Amino acid sequence: TYLGPSMLGIINFIDNFTTSIIPVRKHIMREYKNVKEGVGFIAQSGGLAGALGWWTPSQKLPISKVIHLGRGLHIDESDILEYFLHDSTIKVISIFLRDISAKLIETVKIVSSLKPILFFYVGKDDAMQESLMNAGGISVKNYIELFELAKIFLWCPKPNGPNLGIIGPSSGAIHLIVKEMRDQKLALAKPGRETQDIILAKVGGSTCEYGNPVDYWPPERFIGTKICDIYSTSANSLLKDDNVDGLILALEFFLEIEFDFMIFKDLRKLYPDKPIITILIQAEKEGSKRVIKTASELKIPVFENEIERAIRGYRLLYDYYSKIYKKK
Repeated sequence: TYLGPSMLGIINFIDNFTTSIIPVRKHIMREYKNVKEGVGFIAQSGGLAGALGWWTPSQKLPISKVIHLGRGLHIDESDILEYFLHDSTIKVISIFLRDISAKLIETVKIVSSLKPILFFYVGKDDAMQESLMNAGGISVKNYIELFELAKIFLWCPKPNGPNLGIIGPSSGAIHLIVKEMRDQKLALAKPGRETQDIILAKVGGSTCEYGNPVDYWPPERFIGTKICDIYSTSANSLLKDDNVDGLILALEFFLEIEFDFMIFKDLRKLYPDKPIITILIQAEKEGSKRVIKTASELKIPVFENEIERAIRGYRLLYDYYSKIYKKK
């Protein structure tokens, strides 16, 4: 039994091993070496699989293993899926597909009940694609979402419902989020009276009487420490509330109101069962880099000006855990 022929083979970042004939950069191999839970990537393309040896997503996404099988004479994608199912270093599976077989569909039925499988299909057989989705595969809209949406499944806990809290700096940014929430059939959470009172008293701004979404504009002062207090107070109050299932952070800032994103370290520990997703909306460039770096350390997914993708990602996460996932 052997892999191939006509294949790139394996990039195993965990064990510092590859069969690839094209470059695998040492700094990427070192970066992924200690990954405890990452993404397993299968591609029916040697070029796309091999690119993971020198390319990384904009937000550091831990990749565990990459496999391209070529013609797959003895071992095919279904066999790799079964292997990934039992690989403890792989939490999320992403697949680029040119062809979908009946065997693959049957394997996805088994594996998807325990690990999310994102796929992007470029073939023409709509019926097979539909069958793969019915089997539990999660279809993404474009290739890059195999990585961009994977970070939501990798870093966010199981959502308890579709009711979201929002913290943002302007009605425009908030309305963009709410519009996409309507399209995805997600709801604005209605916090309890205690939460409402805390937010209205300590944050104010243009926040509505229900205390959600939190629209803190205009702040009393254009300084980061003041904005930091607003996000800390609001996030803690919303995450603590049983009526709030997840939190969307809209960061639309210039340097004068940038704050230390590390404030969310303790909040992540306090509320490990609440997903937190961050959206940078027209944020000043240098500040954006700092937010992405810190958020990656805290394992909080960040989307740059991709409001629709971020909200759709929450919907897919909620659908996966409510309809596909089956606890052992």
